[in-house]
Amino acid sequence: MTECHRVRAEAPGLAALRGDDPDRIAAWSHASGCAQCARALREAERLQLLIASSAPARLPAGATERASRAIVAELRREAWRRALGSIAAVCASMLLYVGFARNRSRSGEDWAMAAVLGVVAIVLAAIARRRPLVVVGVAVLAALAAGLASGETPLAGAPGVHCLATEIASAAMVVGAVWLAIRGGTTSPARSAIAAAAAAGALAGDAALQVTCGAQNEIPHLLAFHVGGVLLAAAGLSLLWRAVAARPIAAAQGSPLDE
Repeated sequence: MTECHRVRAEAPGLAALRGDDPDRIAAWSHASGCAQCARALREAERLQLLIASSAPARLPAGATERASRAIVAELRREAWRRALGSIAAVCASMLLYVGFARNRSRSGEDWAMAAVLGVVAIVLAAIARRRPLVVVGVAVLAALAAGLASGETPLAGAPGVHCLATEIASAAMVVGAVWLAIRGGTTSPARSAIAAAAAAGALAGDAALQVTCGAQNEIPHLLAFHVGGVLLAAAGLSLLWRAVAARPIAAAQGSPLDE
């Protein structure tokens, strides 16, 4: 490679060197007798000046740390709003279904079991975002344990579909509360968190059923509609959330702007 070829090929790098750099001095010494090399070096220097003038201003000291703290604080606020919304929906669900029930158990054991399930549902709603798989598992086990430990004195009788609908509606209330609590925020719940919130809500519905259901002594009924309701609510609302969340993506992919 001749000296001319080397200078022209390395002009951008040579222009970026300091003024007292030996390679830059040697290149300009050669360019003093070669018009093409001189033009290449001058163009490279103009490019370096343009890059330097367009460089962003240096951030003030501590700006990055302050921005990071602000982001973390906002995420924590959204997490609190989500947890409080879930807890409020769990409590509202239990009060609603028990308050408007036509028949209520007179057994103290049923009310005690309902209170225990209600407390468990509140705790699960509070930690649904952090431990979604644990929440779903505990909700199912709690519903199963409550069903097996229920009293054997039935009430007037309650159809299974009614129990299933109660748990699914209660789960929908909690998921809806989660959505309302963080609507317009910076985060979006994952499918696992939605499944956990739904499971906690369904367990709240099961707590209400402890004092309103008339078939607590029937194991098939409990497995199919009480325990099954928790599983169905968690799976169904998780799939529904995925379908709803996928709509904006599908719309963006089909936009004429992408063609």
